[in-house]
Amino acid sequence: MEQLWVMRAVGEELYKIVESNDWEWTLIRSNSQTLPNDIYCRCDVYVDVPHTKSGTHFVLKYPQLVPVERTIQQ
Repeated sequence: MEQLWVMRAVGEELYKIVESNDWEWTLIRSNSQTLPNDIYCRCDVYVDVPHTKSGTHFVLKYPQLVPVERTIQQ
């Protein structure tokens, strides 16, 4: 069910590109700051895009996406 929400939030085309390349979704969940926590929450959606040809094409095709530097080493 959550993957359907992600697809709706990012758009079907973008979702299919990430899934077809087997890139990993990172979802960071937190409580709502203004609405009841038991009903509403916040979810930030990130994708780890590798430094490959397909990753570069993805970044060029979607310039509206905001790159975020990873600060925590895995």
